[in-house]
Amino acid sequence: MTGALWLGLDLGTSSLKAVGIDDAGKIQFRHTEAYPSWETAEGGVEQDPSRYLDAVEAAIDRCGGERVKGIGLTGQTPTTVLVDSAGTPVRPAMTWQDRRAVAEAALLADKLGPSAELLGTALPWSPAFEPAKLLWLSRHEPDVVRRTRWVLQPKDFVGLTLTGSPVSDPWSLKGLRNTLTGDPATSVLGAVGWPAEVVPPAADGGQARGEVSHDARRRLGLRAGTLVSVGWSDAMATMLAAGAFDKPSGFVLAGTSSIVGLSTNDPAPEASELLVIPSSCAPMTVCYGPTQSAGASVDWLAGVLQREPREVLEMAARHPHNASLPLFVPYLAGERAPVWRPDARGVFLGLSIEDDAAALARSVVSGVCLSERDVLSTAETRSGRCVEDIRISGRGAAAEPWRSARVEALGRPLHMLDAPDATAVGAAMLGMAAHHGGVLAQARDLESTSSEHVSTGSDRASDRWLDQYRAAARIAVSSSQRLSQLTL
Repeated sequence: MTGALWLGLDLGTSSLKAVGIDDAGKIQFRHTEAYPSWETAEGGVEQDPSRYLDAVEAAIDRCGGERVKGIGLTGQTPTTVLVDSAGTPVRPAMTWQDRRAVAEAALLADKLGPSAELLGTALPWSPAFEPAKLLWLSRHEPDVVRRTRWVLQPKDFVGLTLTGSPVSDPWSLKGLRNTLTGDPATSVLGAVGWPAEVVPPAADGGQARGEVSHDARRRLGLRAGTLVSVGWSDAMATMLAAGAFDKPSGFVLAGTSSIVGLSTNDPAPEASELLVIPSSCAPMTVCYGPTQSAGASVDWLAGVLQREPREVLEMAARHPHNASLPLFVPYLAGERAPVWRPDARGVFLGLSIEDDAAALARSVVSGVCLSERDVLSTAETRSGRCVEDIRISGRGAAAEPWRSARVEALGRPLHMLDAPDATAVGAAMLGMAAHHGGVLAQARDLESTSSEHVSTGSDRASDRWLDQYRAAARIAVSSSQRLSQLTL
């Protein structure tokens, strides 16, 4: 087994990130394979599931299938991949950015009320999550309902193709199964017009979903007996790699959106503004929230300025943060946590004639970081616990201008994890755990791929910035409501 690697596959929003890690925890292989999304006229955001498979095949080909000791899976959620009995997609995937089911989300909220008793967790009735999407499909594409055998996530579609098993983990099945009992959420499924039979079976993410099939071995050059993990959502895989399950801690996991929250040994709190992963779905209770547009806000400004995102960040790094900067609220495509308003829109508050492109760039970066602080502060309030330090992970998260902006916004000691591929590392850890019967402790050596650098911010100053940000966020939501009521 000389040179054998644990292969982690992260099916992200814009690309597959793959890493191969040896037993000593050293990354020996990295690969990124992009795939496109497209928008529909109704506000949908879709992808072609076959591109996920193409990306996986390219990554394994580059790594060398004969080197792969085990495969761990993770990926974007909730992104809906519907397949027939042959495992073939029946329509494009509906990504977590899809906003077309706004009316269906409102209908479910009115009809079913609070979701906690039905789903085992207080899942918002949001167009991002499975119930609203499935109701939209029932109303607009009934033939898709009749043709669907399994409702999957991207990682589980890849897992099904590699092994023949559609199994998923309990947290990725939120909205379809009760997170506490594990039973199909029959009341919700009935309300959206789907049979319970489309819900995949559940198993822990560190368990093996099965061995790679003969066809997968033949196409990809993989060894006979290679195990593939069930896998976790990208949020949970990154938490694993960042050490958030080693001890109670705060975290910011940066990407297209940001995942922000805290892990705790305490019972699950009530937190309707956030998502709460119960200990039945994870090694610890987690209170967290996903934002909508973190790195996506930088991409948006880059498009407006006709620059590359890298250039926008370079401009932001050169511009000092000060009180005269406009305050940016990144509700460009609505917002998820903590407001769950797909109709909200972003604002620059306090824009002046002196503000140039660099000022806007710094304002966008600072606004994104303040939105992270908003979610973290909400998690602390709802859990009744204040985190002492925060683990920061994500591509570029330890570099300027993100580093100084998070110091200013978060106001705590920050552990900057030097792990640009932390989510894929978490997937590799799950692959190693699957090889050892699902025991996550067996995979902790792979955490050594991350090194830490600690910075400290001023809590008092960040509290003032948070107050100003929240005031601007209220303006963003209320002005969006008024604008939507205007008729021309």
